Amino acid sequence: MEDYGLLAILVFLIFLLTVGLIITKKVEFVRALPAFGIVTAILAGTPITGSEYSIADYVIAKGATTLAEPMFIYILSVMLAIFIVEFKLDESINHLCLKYLQNNLKGILWVVAILTIIVSSIITNFSSIILIAIIFMPILLKIGFNKQGSVVLLLLSNAIGSCLNSGYHILYANLLSWNIDKVKDFYYIMAVVGVIALVFYIFLNSKYVKDIESIDYEQKNIKVNWQGLCTIFIPFIAVFGFKLNIETGLILALSYGFLAMGSKQPFMDMLELLKVSIYKSTRVIILLSSVGIFMHAVKTPEVVDLMAPLLLHLMPKSPTQCLLFFTILSPLVLYKGPFNLQGMGAGLSAVIISSTSMNPMVLGMALLSLNNLRKMMDPLDVQNIALMQYVDVDTNLVIKKIFPYALSINYIMLFYALVAVV
Repeated sequence: MEDYGLLAILVFLIFLLTVGLIITKKVEFVRALPAFGIVTAILAGTPITGSEYSIADYVIAKGATTLAEPMFIYILSVMLAIFIVEFKLDESINHLCLKYLQNNLKGILWVVAILTIIVSSIITNFSSIILIAIIFMPILLKIGFNKQGSVVLLLLSNAIGSCLNSGYHILYANLLSWNIDKVKDFYYIMAVVGVIALVFYIFLNSKYVKDIESIDYEQKNIKVNWQGLCTIFIPFIAVFGFKLNIETGLILALSYGFLAMGSKQPFMDMLELLKVSIYKSTRVIILLSSVGIFMHAVKTPEVVDLMAPLLLHLMPKSPTQCLLFFTILSPLVLYKGPFNLQGMGAGLSAVIISSTSMNPMVLGMALLSLNNLRKMMDPLDVQNIALMQYVDVDTNLVIKKIFPYALSINYIMLFYALVAVV
């Protein structure tokens, strides 16, 4: 592998410039991200056509459709959300929460957090956090939490659940070529640190929860549609009980829902709902296509060979340098940057760990810690794109609010990595 050169530095500077333009909203990332990926691939020498990893085939065609499954899950989730509102099931959920927790509305925060942890510890994709948002976002807003506060609660809880998810243990054990027990041990400790951060967050922000007297709620006999509410539980039963995928669970839930609510033409009603949901999901579909193109561009062998020497040169040589390096430069995990295991780091991580003089265990743990940071903060992460678009909240406000908690978790886990290995 040749020494890094000016071209690698140029690509890195273009990446920083692109991110800066996205953050300041000078340009939408739906345009900037795929453009940067394609330009990077061209500069690295990736062939336009005629190769397995060509720009036309691998980067653009396959990249645009690589996230087709998340797109489909999002459309189905929007269908469920519209169904819940259309048949006023959200009112039943709000009524039940306020009825049984009216003397301790702060308990709703704990209920939502615990359910999010449980669901995300089993479902290995972004649908876990979307389903929780669909069900509980209305009640969180009703009791006084604003949108960004509610989203941060979900993200912190989801990050804890992800640390307990066996699917992610297998995924990152394979990616880092580690024994799965090492990944489990590290993630279990990170989950404990995450719980501490979550407790602090709820403690500091529970002051925003209103008293029951301040909420437009009358304790009266509202007839709860229990048949309709069963629709909400079907996706979880399908995944947890019958080991079906979440797509099947959502389709079964909607099919049951229309039948339970007395639809005379359930199939036609589902088709009509699908049409509306696709229209409402158009922006997310385009965003995910853009991310897919970028992800494929930075994983081409030519781009990996171009950028790896530069990152190897920057890698820390001592434990102290490692702690400072991965703390100060932790923002490079955002926007699918070099430290992102689902971005530029997907192709670079194995090269860095195998080639650097630094203890590979320390570097692996650092990348796992940064990956958790990515799940909570990266605006281009699939779950975050879906969640921010569904809730319709400013991404920068969410990042600003969650930043101290996410960075604290990252710093503690980096310190643990250094102490544990040494």
